Amino acid sequence: MTHFGVLSYKGTGHLNPLMALSRQLITRGHRVTFFLNAESEDRIRSHGLEVVPIGGSNSGPGERRPAVRAPKPSGGILALRYRVRRTVGEMEMFLRETPQVLNRAGVDTLIIDELALAGPTLAEMLRLPYFLISTSVPHNFGWAAPHNIAPAKSLFTRVQNILLEVSVLRMKGPVRRRLDQFRREVGLRPIRHMRKVFPELAHITQLPQCLDFPRPGLPSTFHYTGPFVDEAARGSLEFPWEQLDSRPLVYASLGTTLKCEPATFHLIAEACDGLGVQLVISLGGRRDPETFQGMPGKPLVVRNAPQLELLKRAEIVITHAGPNTVFETLLEGKPMIAIPKTFDQPAIAARLAWLGAAIVLPSGKLSAKQIRSALSAVLDDPSYRNATREIQAKIRSARGLERAADLIEEALESHTRVRTHFAAVSHGEALRDLSVPNHRLPG
Repeated sequence: MTHFGVLSYKGTGHLNPLMALSRQLITRGHRVTFFLNAESEDRIRSHGLEVVPIGGSNSGPGERRPAVRAPKPSGGILALRYRVRRTVGEMEMFLRETPQVLNRAGVDTLIIDELALAGPTLAEMLRLPYFLISTSVPHNFGWAAPHNIAPAKSLFTRVQNILLEVSVLRMKGPVRRRLDQFRREVGLRPIRHMRKVFPELAHITQLPQCLDFPRPGLPSTFHYTGPFVDEAARGSLEFPWEQLDSRPLVYASLGTTLKCEPATFHLIAEACDGLGVQLVISLGGRRDPETFQGMPGKPLVVRNAPQLELLKRAEIVITHAGPNTVFETLLEGKPMIAIPKTFDQPAIAARLAWLGAAIVLPSGKLSAKQIRSALSAVLDDPSYRNATREIQAKIRSARGLERAADLIEEALESHTRVRTHFAAVSHGEALRDLSVPNHRLPG
C-alpha cells in the first residue's frame, strides 16, 4: 500500500478531478491524504477523504493563529500587487509548514496539481517520488487561442498574465524569484533544473488526446488520459426536478471561480426566450437566485445544480469553456455554446471549435442576438451533435480515471524496482569490499 499525499489548488475544477482520482486509488488499497488550505477541509472530508489542513484557523494553546489578511484592493496595479503578494505568501507558507506535516503523516508519494506551486520543491526536499497532474490543458502547452476566440488583452492584462498565470510547469516573475530564493536557502538548485535533477515519475493530464492539437515530441513520461469523473463522489443537491417540462433543455453554467457578470445571464435568458427551449441556469454557488427573478422566458435559476444529471437531459450546454464542464458535457455527447473569458478557457474553446463541437462567442462584445443565432444553428445543424458523439465515444473508451490510476501504479512499481536494483548493487559492492583479503587493502 502506498500513502499518497495530494497537493491541490482549492478551485472546484481542480478538487473535483483530484478527489475522483483519490477515491479510485483508495479502492485499489492505497491511502490518500489531502494537504491544502483549511478553508477546503470540510469539503474534502464530505467526500470521505482524509485531509490535513495547512494554514488553518486552529487557535488553541500553542497552535498557530491565522494571519490577518489585508482588504483586497478593487483593481489596477494595487490589486495586481496584492494578488502577487498573496500568491507568494501562500507558497511560502506551504514551503515552511508542509515538510514536517508530510513527515508526521507518513506520506511516501506525492500527487501534485500543476497549480500547487510549492509541490515539486517539497518533493525534492523530502526526496519523495511525485506525479504531476494537469486538470486542464497543461500550462506548459500554452493557453493561446486565435484572436476571434481569445478576448483582446490590454498591456496591463498581458503583464498580469505573466505575473499570475503560473504553474509548476511554467513560472515567471516575482513568484519564481521567491521560490528560487527559498530553494537556495535549503540547498537546492534553481527551479529550472528541477526536472533534470529530480523529475516527476509521470505527468498526467485529464485532457483527452482527441481534444488536443497534434503535438509531436512529447516525453515518454507524459500521458493523456481522459476526464477524472466519479459520479458517486458528487454530493446530492436539491433541485426542483418537477419544474422541468417537455421542452428541449438548455443548461447554462459559467463556472465557480470567477463571478460572472449578471448581464451575461440576462443575455442568455433573452436569447432563449421564444425559441421553444427551457433554460436552466446554475450560478456556481456565487450569487443569490432571487436577484435573477423576472428575466425573459422565466428560466429556472439555482445557486448550485446537480450538473452530471442535468447534462444527461440537456440538448445544448452554454459554458465558459472551463475544463470540468466541457469534459463532463463531452462525456454525455452534448454540443455547446462556449463563451470563454480568461485563463485556460480560450484554449479549450479553440479546441472545441476546431473539432466542430461548439460555437464559440466572444465574451467582450456579446449580445442576445449572437447567442440566439448560435443556439438556432446548433439546434438545427446535426453536425455539432455528431461531432460531440464521436468525441464522446473516444473519451469513454479511454477510461480516463482508471487509466490515470493504472499509470500511477505502473510508474511506482517501476520506480520501486529500479531503487531495489540499485540498493542490491550497492550492497553487493560493499560486501565485496569487505571480503577483499588484507594484503590487497590499500595502506
